Order: sequence, then C-alpha cells, then structure tokens
Amino acid sequence: MIKVILLDIGGVLVELTGAKRLSQLVEGNLSLDELEKRWASSKYINLYESGQCSTEEFADGFVKEFNMSITPEDFVKEFPSYVKGFFSGATGLLRDLRPNHTLACLSNTNIVQWNSLRERLSIDDYFQHVFLSYEIGKMKPEPDVYAYVIDKLGCRPNEIAFFDDYEANVKAGIAAGMVAYRVVGFEDLRDKLKVLGLLKDGKNGG
Repeated sequence: MIKVILLDIGGVLVELTGAKRLSQLVEGNLSLDELEKRWASSKYINLYESGQCSTEEFADGFVKEFNMSITPEDFVKEFPSYVKGFFSGATGLLRDLRPNHTLACLSNTNIVQWNSLRERLSIDDYFQHVFLSYEIGKMKPEPDVYAYVIDKLGCRPNEIAFFDDYEANVKAGIAAGMVAYRVVGFEDLRDKLKVLGLLKDGKNGG
C-alpha cells in the first residue's frame, strides 16, 4: 500500500519557462534537447544544485561554461524567473492528496529559485517533507539520494510512489525499490494518480 507520494517539482507541479530563454543566450542557439543534455552534465549546475558553490561562483562559471551573451550579474537577476508558478490545478491536487497520504517533494534545485518559490507560492507548506538537492548535498539520479529519502521517510521503498519528468530519475527510483513513474507535465501526473487509485473518485485537483 502506498503511504508516501513523492513528487518532483519542475515540469511536474511547477511550470518551467527558462529553457527557451537559455537557448537564446547560449552561443549557437541550442535546441531544447541539446540544452537539456548540456544542463544535466554542466559542471556548475551540479556544483550549485548540490550546494557546493555560491550563487556568484555559479553565475560566473555557468555563463562562461555556456558562452552566454549575458553578464553573470544580469543572469542572476533573471534566473529566478525561469521557474514560473504552479500549473493550474496543482494546488488543488495537493490538497486532495494530503488527507490520505504523506506528501513529499524531491527536487534538484538551487537556493535562488527555491527561495523565489517560497516567497511567491509558500511552496514548502504543501508538503510534510521537502528534500532539496542544494540542502542535502545530493542530486538525482545518484543512488544515495534515494537511500537518504527512504531513510528520512521511515517507510519501505515500495510504500513510496515517486513521480518525475526525467527518465533517469525514474529508473533510479525503481532501482531503489520505489513505485516510480515518468510523467510529462501536470495533466499526466493527475491521470497516473487516478489510474493508480491514489486520487479518489471525484477529486480532480481543481
């Protein structure tokens, strides 16, 4: 029986709007697929989102790494706006799920963007457990992230339903023993929750 619903944030509950802007700033105007691959392998993204460098060090290194047509100072100013807000219906969905399940989130993120979500959306308040890569010093899809989360949640891995939009993160969740699914956006998340019986009849997340 599922006790915990563990959710990724960006692209699942919260709309991401920075990819198009980043592709414009990077020399050569990368496609979104190319940008996603470079983002995942970026030295400075990995340092910053695992809490190993300051915002200033990240911005300076990232702008140089991607040869971007923007100053590090201006990049820092616009970086929080790359995470927009909850998808329509997402907050209602979380309210519908919470009476019957423990809600937790697991996000590869950074202090600037998460603080922006805290200030604008009070995002932490929707979850009983919040696992952020820059705070715990671990990033998906590293196996120790999942071991850490399972230990902190205090339940068996197969009692956790994990939803993420990145295939490698889902595979790592499955390898850790979780019931894990890839979702493509909020509507897909809601549909999968219904199919799995985790969202009660009549609850639409509206």
